[in-house]
Amino acid sequence: MPQALAGDTLHRLLHAYKRALRRAYDDERLGLGVAQIRTLKAIRNLSPCSASAIAPRLRWDKAQLARLLSDLDRRELVCRRPAPDDGRRQQLTLSDAGRAMLARVDACEQRAHTRLAKGLSEAELTAFETLAQRLIDNLERPIPPSD
Repeated sequence: MPQALAGDTLHRLLHAYKRALRRAYDDERLGLGVAQIRTLKAIRNLSPCSASAIAPRLRWDKAQLARLLSDLDRRELVCRRPAPDDGRRQQLTLSDAGRAMLARVDACEQRAHTRLAKGLSEAELTAFETLAQRLIDNLERPIPPSD
């Protein structure tokens, strides 16, 4: 497959999947954007955690993350408490409402995944996952300096 065609195929796949997710989120009337959902997931995966622990994972700067956390706190989806080892830092966890919201998000994503995987065997899905991870690794590897 020519490289330009492969790039176009990946581009179309990513955008089709994003549209499917957004449609599922809209159908569920979550009232959250992708950035808010990613932040909630990071807190779930690293909980309890600090904002400085999740910022690099999300690849956002402190100001972006602070705005998102303020919004999620206002919606009562996260809990902020002083960290036990350093009262100046805040420890983040999901509230009960945050966990319930992510359960709804997970159901939306499962529906989108089911649509994506329709007609594919487990072996095909595993092969795709392996190949996709290799492509990600290639793109995230530092570019060596030119000779």
